Amino acid sequence: MKKLLLGAAMLGVTMGAGSIQAAAQDRPGGMMAALFPDPNGDGATSKDEMLAASDARFGGLDTNKDGKLSAQEIEAVGRGSRMLTRADSDGDGQITQAEARAAAAARFDRLDANHDGRIDQAERDALRQRMGPMPGGEPKKN
Repeated sequence: MKKLLLGAAMLGVTMGAGSIQAAAQDRPGGMMAALFPDPNGDGATSKDEMLAASDARFGGLDTNKDGKLSAQEIEAVGRGSRMLTRADSDGDGQITQAEARAAAAARFDRLDANHDGRIDQAERDALRQRMGPMPGGEPKKN
């Protein structure tokens, strides 16, 4: 469970420090929407959707556009920078886009509890239950 929570926290961290507080509730544009993008509106998140969202977040954090997050770019994330460094699989102090994508893919595989290739509402609800109250308020009850 710790790994699941750490993975979810890392994804939230990559959203950017300022966005985390504003996105705390489970509402359109909220934390759960950021954790589980659904651009096609089918009610579930596919691995492709999660990887595309990871790529977009990475692009926003890679301020010098060199294809990797330097120690300075990671530190700029703020409080969650320590979690972000967990994606640094080779331990070189930088996170490449390939490392970020691999972390996002692994996170998807952990969260897709029934292994159907989609993270659906039931799986999101189960994660919400395990995570407990989110910063800024209680998670939405269905």
